[in-house]
This record gives sequence, C-alpha cells and structure tokens, in this order.
Amino acid sequence: MSVLFVGLDHVATLRQAGGSRDPDPVIVAGLAELAGAGGHSLTIGRERNGIQERDVRLLRDTVRTVLNVCLPPLDEWVKLALAIRPDLVTLTSEGREAFGAERGLDVEDRLSELQPVIGTLRSGGIGVSILVEPAPAQVKAAHRAGAEAVLLHTGRYGWAGDVGTRAAEFERLVNASKIGRKLGLTVHAGGGLGYQSAAQVGRVPEIEAVHVGHSLIARAALVGVREAVRELLRTLAGGEER
Repeated sequence: MSVLFVGLDHVATLRQAGGSRDPDPVIVAGLAELAGAGGHSLTIGRERNGIQERDVRLLRDTVRTVLNVCLPPLDEWVKLALAIRPDLVTLTSEGREAFGAERGLDVEDRLSELQPVIGTLRSGGIGVSILVEPAPAQVKAAHRAGAEAVLLHTGRYGWAGDVGTRAAEFERLVNASKIGRKLGLTVHAGGGLGYQSAAQVGRVPEIEAVHVGHSLIARAALVGVREAVRELLRTLAGGEER
C-alpha cells in the first residue's frame, strides 16, 4: 500500500477566500497525521496559492511525518527551503495557466539549470524530487539531474474523458514508475486524483506514495479531516470505496 501525502494547498485557498485565519493548514495537517497520513505536501512561490511562509515554518515545527514543499527552481524559494529545511523539496514549474493546466517540469530542456539547484538543496541536507510528466525521457533526465525522487504528474490520467484515454495514461504511469525504480529513484504520483483513481495508482508496486489534495479536502468539508483521511486510506488498502 502506498503512503498517503495530504495536499494542503486547497486548505490555504479556502482560508484566503474567507479572509480569515481558518481553516488553518497546520491544524489540518495535525488531524490528518492522527488519522494515519504519512506525509504532507504544499506549494510555495506561486501567485494566489494561499500558502504563506508562516504556514511552512509552523508545519516544519509540528509535522512528525514527511513534509514535502513544492517550489519553482528560483533563488528566492530555494533560500527559503534551505532556511526551513523540509524533508523533501519537489521542484515544479513556475506557474499554471488555469485549473488543471499544470504540467511537469521539462527536465530535459532545463537540465543544466536544474543541476546546480539540486546540488545546493542536497548539500543542505534536503531530499530533492522533481514533478515530471510520466514520460521515460523526463524520468531519466531527472535522474541525470541528481534528483533522488520523482513525482509523476497524474493529471492526464485523472482528468481523462474516456476509458481508452484513461487506460493509455495509466499505462504511461506504470511504465514511467518502472523506469524510475530501475534507476534507483523514489517514485511518488499525484495531481488530479480522486479516491478511486488514487487507489488504482497506489496499487502500482513501484509507486511508494500518492499525493491527494482537492478531492480529500472536498470530502473533509462533508465528513471532517480525520474521517476523509481514514476513508482514503481504506480505499488505498483495497477496502471500501466511495
């Protein structure tokens, strides 16, 4: 069974929309851990994201599982990561055009730019992952760049509009995860996953962790954070599905 990483970005978005202090990503992270989540993932360095530096610093002080901070490979955010020292940094693109439009970094094209960034983070004792499309060339480029892990972007699979496309995208994920494991990379997957799609992805032996954000937070609005996490963990374990 894959480890569950809870995405906290949408919690911060809700807080920002209400112009208040709640819901607090730090409290949500604590509740998710109590329910069995194995890690947390959040994004900094993007316009209108909602995650604040205060959130990252408090999460670093309170999270007892794995704290993964997604950020663009820019000096400002690399320096913040070095100051806060999360367990894992996942390098991402600098922005997105619209909902669902995010894609992985083109590591092949930006290899010479990413190598020193990765070297700096690793020298600071921080594990480094890269958000990539589930394409063999991108996974291999991430390995050449010096990353220890890849986060395979599952958006095309999660948002597929028909059975044939969905099956083809799942096969891409499987192939990319096998290549990553063969190269010695830790393989995570996430982006646009719901409960059932996360369970299918989590059954791929080479995928060690799945990252679920929006669908989990949406469910939590109905049943609470702890129950939403427990439901998802049961689904990942092959039990009852919603």
